[in-house]
Amino acid sequence: MPSFQPVRAILRGLDVLRAISEKGPLSATGIIRHVRLPQATVIRILETLIAAGYVYKAPGTSTFGVTARTKALSMGYDVTSRLVQIAEPLIEDLRNKIGWPSNLATFERDAMTIVSTNRSSHGFSIPGRLGARIPLLATGVGRVYLAALSEPELDVTLARLRLSEDLWDNRRDLHASIRKTLIKVRRTGYALAHKSYLDTVYQSQIWAVAVPIVVNGQFVAGISSLVLESVGDREGLLTTILPELRKAAAKIASELGREM
Repeated sequence: MPSFQPVRAILRGLDVLRAISEKGPLSATGIIRHVRLPQATVIRILETLIAAGYVYKAPGTSTFGVTARTKALSMGYDVTSRLVQIAEPLIEDLRNKIGWPSNLATFERDAMTIVSTNRSSHGFSIPGRLGARIPLLATGVGRVYLAALSEPELDVTLARLRLSEDLWDNRRDLHASIRKTLIKVRRTGYALAHKSYLDTVYQSQIWAVAVPIVVNGQFVAGISSLVLESVGDREGLLTTILPELRKAAAKIASELGREM
């Protein structure tokens, strides 16, 4: 029967390294308190991590910290890929609950980019646009991103958009109304796409509502649900869709937050 001792040793080592990285610099006593391992075990792990170059002991003290080499452990981590991996089953579950498809979008170079969608997989008459550039000012996912910015960050972003050659970035009417729109987005926690954008891109066939995915106080992505305009009362549908959309966003944020 195989022994699990090597696996346990690795996991204990990772616990010690994580404690120093997240809480450190720490004394040996502080590390023991955080990881709840015997003193002899912690000392042995520290000696191994120091020898491997991941931990250092401050000269003349009993304090331990992580070295720059620990950054290499996360170099292969792709937040967007992991986000999509976590989000896709939850978005599919959302689709089953509300009956409408959704898009997941992240910020990239003054626009939102659709990184996951289940529109076409469910026979939605308007095809999915995976990888499409989504403007900030006129879309729900763009507006929840803008609403998450501080005022100085918002000023800089809007200034860049005014210089863009894209109509949806530089339109005067969108800029004139955006701050008022963002006040409402911050108050309600959701955003709707601008009607003129829907008219132009989707020929008024759909409307969209979006909420942010926030991890540790930082905006990570926007998730939107797409609804056919012809199905009925928007306000009534929102009372059904929004709670489930928010639950999905919270679940995605919670799962991703455990790794960040």
